[in-house]
Amino acid sequence: MIYDLFERPVISARISITQRCNLDCVYCHREGIFEDSTREMTPEEISRILGILAKHGVKKVKITGGEPLLRDDVADIVEGISRIGIEDISMTTNGILLKEYAARLKESGLNRINVSLDTLNPDVFKKITKGGDLKRVTEGIEAAIEAGLYPVKLNVVAMKGINDGKIKEFLDRYSKEGVVLQLIELMDVDSEIFGKYHYDIDEIERGLEKDASDVRVRKNMQGRKKYTLNGAQVEVIRPMHNTDFCAHCTRIRITA
Repeated sequence: MIYDLFERPVISARISITQRCNLDCVYCHREGIFEDSTREMTPEEISRILGILAKHGVKKVKITGGEPLLRDDVADIVEGISRIGIEDISMTTNGILLKEYAARLKESGLNRINVSLDTLNPDVFKKITKGGDLKRVTEGIEAAIEAGLYPVKLNVVAMKGINDGKIKEFLDRYSKEGVVLQLIELMDVDSEIFGKYHYDIDEIERGLEKDASDVRVRKNMQGRKKYTLNGAQVEVIRPMHNTDFCAHCTRIRITA
């Protein structure tokens, strides 16, 4: 087992396999990397690094980017990770290329997937992603559901003027088995963007608390709450002003 400087056990890894992306979302934090690089790890290098971690107790891996599906060898990367004793392999994607890759990723060993989806309005989506096609993302989500990449988690960054008051639309559309809506508080990466779009999600959470048939606290996940209502599952993630968010972190981050 590996322990960090604060004596927390490292049991999961988050690995960025590329800095490239086919969108330019206004709030993107780029995994904290703001210098472009053309150097990307090979599938063999990725498997070697994660294989060492697996021998020391890491059981879960999250693949991120940039946009991981821009790599032609992404299925090979997933397959390589699946062979080294990792029990849970997941990926975060913007969904633009997911329709083409979903079935292949499942066959290669991917267990589940997170898709960024901040609005169901095509024009608003194009604005905040600077040109993205919402239809391709929603088709990718359906392909992931069909492929059995459960749970399909939809990452919805709460933004004033973008999706405040629109959460019910997400619940109505994605109240289906195998889908979890993750409502994420906007992080203060850019002060101008934060000031323009951030809003307090307390009111939303009070509404969820009132209408939910079941509420659970995930203590191993920064104390986040998970609500069940009308067949839908909703998690609320608060990276701001949440002492649990970093205090109990058990994940190592590896950049591209």
